[in-house]
Amino acid sequence: MPDSINLVLTILGPVVFVGVSLIGVRMASYWWSFLFRWKRFRRSKPVSTDDLHALDVPYVKIQITTRGSAGSTEVIARGIRNIVALALEDPAFYGRFLSVEVVTESAAQPDVFRNAFRGSPIVVDTLVVPHVYETPNGTRLKARGLHYVVEQRRALWNRKPGRTFIVHYDEESVMVPAELRKLIGCLATTNKRILEGPIYYPLEYMHASVLCRAMEANRPIGCYECRQVMESGAPLHLHGSNLVIDESLENDIGWDIGCLDGQPFIAEDYVFGMKAFTGYGTDVFGWHGCVMLEQPPFSVRSAFKQRYRWIFGVLQGMNAMSRNPLFKSLPRRTRTSLVWGTRYRIGTFALGAVVGVLSAIIFPVFLVRSMESLLFNNEAPLPAPGSAWLALVGIMWMGSVFIGAWHNVADAGLDRWSRTAEIARALVAAPVAGLIESSAALWAVLQWAGGMREVSWVPTPKTKQADLQSIRSGD
Repeated sequence: MPDSINLVLTILGPVVFVGVSLIGVRMASYWWSFLFRWKRFRRSKPVSTDDLHALDVPYVKIQITTRGSAGSTEVIARGIRNIVALALEDPAFYGRFLSVEVVTESAAQPDVFRNAFRGSPIVVDTLVVPHVYETPNGTRLKARGLHYVVEQRRALWNRKPGRTFIVHYDEESVMVPAELRKLIGCLATTNKRILEGPIYYPLEYMHASVLCRAMEANRPIGCYECRQVMESGAPLHLHGSNLVIDESLENDIGWDIGCLDGQPFIAEDYVFGMKAFTGYGTDVFGWHGCVMLEQPPFSVRSAFKQRYRWIFGVLQGMNAMSRNPLFKSLPRRTRTSLVWGTRYRIGTFALGAVVGVLSAIIFPVFLVRSMESLLFNNEAPLPAPGSAWLALVGIMWMGSVFIGAWHNVADAGLDRWSRTAEIARALVAAPVAGLIESSAALWAVLQWAGGMREVSWVPTPKTKQADLQSIRSGD
């Protein structure tokens, strides 16, 4: 073999091995939760309306916070229709404690929802955030709307005479009646005040590009770690939908998170979680295990921007956290665990882009060397334990894509063979899809490290048409 090829293996081989190992260790944490704690991941026991009658159910407000951008109205209505479908099972019962609140910046949406759900067995309220509204700390973007409704609740708007939970939806979120009944049953018996559950991505599934569908296949396996994080009470992250918060706690904390060096926060859920942790400790966090359905981004462009926002937003939150006196007062071990745990998550996500590119360079060489070792009894490119470890990481990676795709297509309205084909497509597209989304994470890290911290935020388009318009306009 030419010396140049040997040089490639000598220089790049250890780099790739270390990078793959770092990612593999994180992936192993997902699999540990999947293999040994799967019974706690999703509530499998059905809950009937009769079962709920026997419980002291709390008040449940489903809150959908939106900017009212193009395409949002129809997807919000889809989510509300599923809530109404549950209420129609027993209108008097569900109408007593279940309601919907749409918090929007659109002056047109209230009339739409009022007309669409007139006569519904549950109340569907719409609260318009005034254009001139400012929070005391100058909070912007989604957190501004979230805090506006908190201020209204503090002033007794829509106040209920008993324990009340806020179930946070994104614009496109759907929880089917069977899962809503499970959630209500959980909230009737829990002593936790901030809970989350798994999210799958089957809605509008076939309207998204193949690469976007493959990217979403990476996400459900991550929710197995979400369960571990929430049950341990160490909020390395929160996702803003399928997030359930005791209303009194949310009113106490609020969403007035301000800005960071003049730039608005784009991961308000992470900042809220850290404020809850530093102010109330680990015991308020829990896992409800009820599935919410959402939809993939429609284009690679939208998916890339979405992943970029995730990482950039968490970097913002970590920076703000490091300045928080309450965080500084925590035990050193706790601070170290939170900071480095989050850095490790971000680092391995971004590292995937580097490892992916280097692996594409080195893999043909590695393959040739491996074949030579088998055919001609030459020295193997890696000792047997190293090769076994890389094989295990590869199996875990492709297995996680399989699991995620299986979760996503189960509720996508596809027949058996179409579901099988979709899982196969996700596996085939996984290398390219993984490289794209990890590149978004790497770009966010590089931008942050380079001091380029100006925030430009446009919500992910919620319909195919809105996505095409966004691409044409360059948003």
